[in-house]
Amino acid sequence: MLDRFLSVLSCFSVHAPVASAAEIRERTTLPPTTTTRLIRLLLDRGVLSQTKRGYKLSLRFVGWAEVAKAGSDLVEASTPILSELRDRSGESTGLALLDKDCRYVINNCSSKKSIVFHTEIGQTLPLYAGSGGKVLLAFSDPPPTVERLKKLASGTITSRAKLEKELELIRKRGWAYAQSEREDGLNSVGAPVLDAGGLIGSMTIGGPAFRMGEDRAEELGLMVLDAARELSLAIGYQGKYPPVREANDTNDTKKHDKHEKLRD
Repeated sequence: MLDRFLSVLSCFSVHAPVASAAEIRERTTLPPTTTTRLIRLLLDRGVLSQTKRGYKLSLRFVGWAEVAKAGSDLVEASTPILSELRDRSGESTGLALLDKDCRYVINNCSSKKSIVFHTEIGQTLPLYAGSGGKVLLAFSDPPPTVERLKKLASGTITSRAKLEKELELIRKRGWAYAQSEREDGLNSVGAPVLDAGGLIGSMTIGGPAFRMGEDRAEELGLMVLDAARELSLAIGYQGKYPPVREANDTNDTKKHDKHEKLRD
């Protein structure tokens, strides 16, 4: 029963905050009578609320989210580091965790400048577009599955050969740079975050392209690398950082093809 409740709650996201009963049935593949019963129970318990267009998560989740955030060791450990990184770089900073075939934002610190780019807490982002995602693809072993390289902005990498070449470069230098890959006019740099168990996420600096051009890429890349290293050590990572792979371990294009993790 718990799995069914969770499947209903998983139908809602930042991009789809409202869902009709029919949409919930389609997304969960549950029988109509079961879906109706679950929705009614969640409404009665105040977990869902009803609107003219369907159903949405109730404001109880705001309180629960704040409790979870306040109690998160990772958020607590990363906040001062992200804040300092924001002040040093002048741009917005963020931390996202790897979750199968995507990454989701758990902490951020917005730039104090008038023109800024920032991500929302809980927002899910692709792995193939943006510096934070490419870092996760580069250092995951085995790499997550990327079913399709959909064009999201003018700079999105849609060629698998080009993506593999980019990942090789990221492994060599330890940090990633992205130009208008996820959103036009947004550039970023990112570096891996690891704990005692290995790779868990990525830290990023993001801002408008006119302030984060190629002339600042290395400066900001090394900056985010230092901050991500600091966080990694603070949460238990004790290995080499950045976790650059040796040359004899990096025939990744063939390795990825063999395991069919980056599929055409």
